[in-house]
Amino acid sequence: MRRAKDFTHRILSISCTALLLFAAIIGTAAAQSGSKVRIALVGDSLSDGIWGGTAALVPRNSCLKGSVELGRFAKNSTGLTRPERFSWPDEVRRIGESFKPALFVMSLGLNDRQSVVFGGRVTLENSPDYSVKYKERVTAVLQNAVASTANLLWVGLPAMRDAAADRDAREKNRMFAEAISEFGNPAFQFVTPWRLNGSGEDKFASYGPDQNGKMIQIRASDGEHFTPAGQMIVAAYLLPKMIATLRSRGAKLDDACAS
Repeated sequence: MRRAKDFTHRILSISCTALLLFAAIIGTAAAQSGSKVRIALVGDSLSDGIWGGTAALVPRNSCLKGSVELGRFAKNSTGLTRPERFSWPDEVRRIGESFKPALFVMSLGLNDRQSVVFGGRVTLENSPDYSVKYKERVTAVLQNAVASTANLLWVGLPAMRDAAADRDAREKNRMFAEAISEFGNPAFQFVTPWRLNGSGEDKFASYGPDQNGKMIQIRASDGEHFTPAGQMIVAAYLLPKMIATLRSRGAKLDDACAS
């Protein structure tokens, strides 16, 4: 538990530094382009939680809140297995054309514990072809993100309380990582999900320490989502990765913006 406390403390203690660096990077980019840097949060309800945590952190920095625009594009109860009901490849293309983000931050898969149905053809979840078909749906999203010229961070699914859901989440993460690696675009990255123990064993826990070491509820009662406090911990974990991604786009640190 001490390791968990130390890790969570480190994550939250760097959040202010991360915000300053984030503000510095996007402040310069916004000044050069004459508009705010746009980040599109896309995916299912877990993605909406990432948006919630990030949206809670951004207003705490005066420079940051004036330089970045967060796009809330999550659609609850959606996924990749039923594209004829809701097509994320088409939605990513639409968001790219209308919102014009510099960065997509995506989380999907929570609602995909089911067969893939595409073009009237069903690939059962226990079929040996399932992995191939599911990865094709991931690749379809990536193909439509290319046209936007935005970077993309695909955030893996966190540990789940239910054993079957947890196994499925880990398998989905494997497929996400493989599909992104095989796609071969360095602007697209798979992000390991936030873990209570950092790089240690990834296990579900309803409670965890806050920045002061006080135990708080970080996961919702459904055993899948995060509480608002947990969403902020996840956002603090992801902010440095967003910073690194924006830096890879050539943004420069602006000391005046960070002061």
